Amino acid sequence: MTFPIQRFVEIVQSSNRVSSFLKGDQNSLVTFKRLPNLDQAIRGLLYLFVFSLPFSGLLLISRNGFIVLVAFLMIWCVVKRGHFFRRTPIDVPLAVLVLWVGITVPFSPLPAYSSGEFAKLLQQCVIFYGVVYFFQAPRPRQWMNMLLLGQLVLMSVYGLWQFDLSPTRSYPFIQSFCGSEVALTTYLLMSLPLAIAIGVYSRQLLLRRVGVGASLLAVLCQMLTFSRGGLTALFVEGIALAGMVRSRLMVMTVVVLLTISIALAGALFVIGSQNDLSFIPVKTKLTTYNLVSRFKAWQLGYEKILEHPLMGSGYGKNTFGLVTQANIRQEVDVATEAPMARGTHNTLLDISVGAGIPAGLAYLWLMWTIGRTGFVQFYAAQDPQRKVWSLTLVLMVVGLFVRNSFDHMWVGNLAAMFWVMVGLGIWPLRSEVTAEGVEGAASHQLCAR
Repeated sequence: MTFPIQRFVEIVQSSNRVSSFLKGDQNSLVTFKRLPNLDQAIRGLLYLFVFSLPFSGLLLISRNGFIVLVAFLMIWCVVKRGHFFRRTPIDVPLAVLVLWVGITVPFSPLPAYSSGEFAKLLQQCVIFYGVVYFFQAPRPRQWMNMLLLGQLVLMSVYGLWQFDLSPTRSYPFIQSFCGSEVALTTYLLMSLPLAIAIGVYSRQLLLRRVGVGASLLAVLCQMLTFSRGGLTALFVEGIALAGMVRSRLMVMTVVVLLTISIALAGALFVIGSQNDLSFIPVKTKLTTYNLVSRFKAWQLGYEKILEHPLMGSGYGKNTFGLVTQANIRQEVDVATEAPMARGTHNTLLDISVGAGIPAGLAYLWLMWTIGRTGFVQFYAAQDPQRKVWSLTLVLMVVGLFVRNSFDHMWVGNLAAMFWVMVGLGIWPLRSEVTAEGVEGAASHQLCAR
């Protein structure tokens, strides 16, 4: 009975110290700092949050996990009497995008919906700066690397298991745990660069082998989705990889894989035009049907930009379909003519239509700055860990920008995943080393130029 009573006394004393601290007692502050490490608790929450992001079945965990994370961050700010904001090279374009979108929200035809979407954008900013601050030390980064690699392997293996050659397949599309084919292809394009970078630059032989294996699984899974937007983005990532690494082996590997992929794609188009291929999810995968459908939506989006160039027609992915396309009647024969796609199917266009041309320009500025920062960091870095994440950053931004040109997937948990990767890939302009090594490496000023 001694242990429970002693534990109860410790809890009461801790509660009294918290109360005294909140009232401004300086002596209680010293004692309060001896309580369990909040930094470790926040990292643990971020591990759980990041792992749950791509799983559609874990949406409840990701949503509630973020609420708990915010509560812990607020407690951390009170205890530390500070903030976790660290200056980065992308602060200005990110602030411009956020501020302009916020200005346009009151002018939206659906202000409640646009406000909710704007709140998600703010959530993504909190995630980004939280990751930047709490994952500068080498050991937490190593754990996050392993978590993301394991996550990628799990997603790829289950996606490959869903592939079925029979006409009466159980899964019409490969979607793994992501809930949809387009979500899976977008996730793979974000996570694959990390596996490739680890396979190239990791110091540990075992980790390099795991990175190469995860890369092969992810590439195969991406190809078997038969997503043309995903495959195009994959090819662009491969070309960027060869241009960044510039080794003869890497260039030859990329060239051979691209040649084989293009040859197989050409063969599928030729054979598919003459025969019914049971393993192709839908026949339109081998036609221009979906592309024509998207062109019609893009044309309408361009017209709406000209009508509302400054404040847009309402921020949010669904606003275009709910407002702009609400009264459009499409009297076409879907068997012979492609109807207009629902939504913009293009991130840049969607942001420009929803929040005006300034928001679209801010988005372009942001993507350019992220990619340029990764490029500068990559060639300046001597540490393999920085090489890994700088290469990951460049490949991810390039591939995702191409992918989002055919589907607007910079939303929801995938957007949160994007900001986690960016937070891990960008080093702050000013990094202070703490006693516990929370901040990690020394000052990094090169990207300020």
